[in-house]
Amino acid sequence: MASLIRKTFSVPPLGCNCSIIGDPVTKQAVVIDPGGAAERILHEVQQLGLIVSHILHTHAHFDHFLASSEIKRATGATICLHHDDLKLWENLELQCRMFGVSYLPALLPDYWLADEETVMLGQAPIIALHTPGHTPGSMSFHVPNDQLVLAGDTL
Repeated sequence: MASLIRKTFSVPPLGCNCSIIGDPVTKQAVVIDPGGAAERILHEVQQLGLIVSHILHTHAHFDHFLASSEIKRATGATICLHHDDLKLWENLELQCRMFGVSYLPALLPDYWLADEETVMLGQAPIIALHTPGHTPGSMSFHVPNDQLVLAGDTL
């Protein structure tokens, strides 16, 4: 199997790392932690020739979540989060106010990820691992085919 397409870059407002992981054969992609700059993220996806199927969140802090709704509206992707971060998601507006950041209402996640659940990216598994600590619902995403772990703010 060919290596996955990978691109990671920081996004405003706080410099969160956003990652795009794509299957070079099927062109299916996931976006992990789209904290802001939806236009840039969508441009990067387009430049890579990918189609976003899932938006995966390591946790529900605003700087990892702000572009999710806009990306979902543009792509139809499924927004995924661990249910233990629902209370944080419900307080995204308050989080933004605390940091003086503009808030646009966020769409409720479409799917609640469970520990050790697999999201398929073409033929490549992405394993969701519940790694609470930074937040109650913190998740890390293990991509075994590429020996990669995306851990958000856990590490």
